Amino acid sequence: MKIIILQKIKSNNVLAFFLSVFFLVVLVENCYAQPTGAGQNTIRVTGTVTSAIDGAILPGVSIVVEGTTTGTVTDMDGTYSIEVPENATLVFSYLGFAPQKIAVGGRNSINVLMVESAEALDELVVTALGIRREEKSLGYSVGKIASEELSKVVHENILTSMAGKVTGVTINSTGGTGSTVSMVIRGATSMSTDNQPLFVIDGVPMTSSVNNVGGFGSGNLVDYGNSISDIDPESIESISILKGPSAAALYGTRAGNGVVLITTKKANQRGGMKVEVVSNTVFDIPSKYLDVQNRFGFGARSYTDKTFANGVIPPYNVSEVAGAGPELNKGYWQVQPFAPLDANGAAIPTELIAYPDNYKNFINRSAITSTNSISISSVTDLVNYRLGISNMTNKGLVPNSDLN
Repeated sequence: MKIIILQKIKSNNVLAFFLSVFFLVVLVENCYAQPTGAGQNTIRVTGTVTSAIDGAILPGVSIVVEGTTTGTVTDMDGTYSIEVPENATLVFSYLGFAPQKIAVGGRNSINVLMVESAEALDELVVTALGIRREEKSLGYSVGKIASEELSKVVHENILTSMAGKVTGVTINSTGGTGSTVSMVIRGATSMSTDNQPLFVIDGVPMTSSVNNVGGFGSGNLVDYGNSISDIDPESIESISILKGPSAAALYGTRAGNGVVLITTKKANQRGGMKVEVVSNTVFDIPSKYLDVQNRFGFGARSYTDKTFANGVIPPYNVSEVAGAGPELNKGYWQVQPFAPLDANGAAIPTELIAYPDNYKNFINRSAITSTNSISISSVTDLVNYRLGISNMTNKGLVPNSDLN
């Protein structure tokens, strides 16, 4: 055929002739070209991709035929549909999950459970406004605590639960249950502030001062605790502690003493409403009583003859002159606090008698702290929610120190 065409072609149309031959060859190649997987039957594969942890649907999962660029992604319902050779291998990949390779094997339906990749998740930290950043990019990360660690020893304040679990963090309590708890990361940085870090709960900053002190009466100070104690430990998923220029840059000067990132628990189980009830009871008993003297009463000045009704100065020793009270169980009488009154309303002197260890009767009881938490959570196609409430009651060692 080429010879016949050449005979009919004129010399001035040689260029047009070669172009015609080129397009003819391309046309023939396209007509006889075979697609990838030639000789194989193609089938349509459908299925649903969900999380192996909680069964949640995973939209946007990448699905690619191994060795090709043919692929698709799951829709908002976690479902997919793709036409592939019956002996192909599908590769499923998703951020935060380990990739999976599954041989089709002639099947038309393949449902996939994606397993979270712990290695990838550990490298991410939720920072300001819920943005995920690589931990190494934050400049300084002191430590991380999971909810399981906080639940081993139950405290009403999450800071107390963190004590001894993170290196470089100093946690001190000013008193018993409900009192202020101080947290200092990698040492104090200021002589004029309380050096407390900034707390960020699910992206919302919160300050927790140690100066929440009030008073009643004359000179009676009351420690009302700090605001971080209002957070229910049972609602916390994890805690990350940061300190460094990069971490501080996310929240400004308030983060100069460090940042404590708190992530709360989310609903993670499909299949109906989930109700979780947690109850904890802690008993506190005095571990040691101090040895106190019961020979002399308390005093603030030296005693003279006016101290005694008959005006006779009894024998005295150096301790009495130095300001201690008179010796007890010696027949001395004195008007004491809460003394009885006579008919005229005057206080009646009573004998100065020692009552050894009577202070133990004042606090000789067990302190009981009860914490009850309840949470309701559910995962549906329309909404995911988790609601939680907690109540703490405390019967203190000292009377009139109860909390509720």
